[in-house]
Amino acid sequence: MNTRKVILPNSVMLGEVSRLLDEGHSVVIMTKGSSMSPFIRGERDSVRLLRRPSVEVGDIVLSLLPTKRYVLHRVLALDGDNVTLKGDGNLDATESCTLGDIRGTVEAILCGDRIRFDCTKAGFKRASRLWVSAPRIVRRYFLGIYRRVKFL
Repeated sequence: MNTRKVILPNSVMLGEVSRLLDEGHSVVIMTKGSSMSPFIRGERDSVRLLRRPSVEVGDIVLSLLPTKRYVLHRVLALDGDNVTLKGDGNLDATESCTLGDIRGTVEAILCGDRIRFDCTKAGFKRASRLWVSAPRIVRRYFLGIYRRVKFL
């Protein structure tokens, strides 16, 4: 397989990713930032996205926020058409969007060519629920250590 690295502004690249997902393709993108730590390591991990007919609490999704900014965050709550998102590495901040703003769902987290986490497996879903439900103080201390120790 012939691959190459192309760096584009998020608005351009993720707009094209959205189009490909709408056409039924799966897309792999490199991640940036630390908002999804510890599950997704920015600039080390990639994610494989696909368009699913429905979204569930706990899914990691690519969404276009009302501010026209894209985020890759976990679905925290669903209330009709309204969706609350939160990054695993964020202690308090949440975002809101609608189901129509969700462009794709993470199927797998990749490290190089290997699958680091299969997001469809029961074990990953259990670990995600455990992390999201952990007390804020536990997540705060774990994230503090995680950000200082790069081997995790």
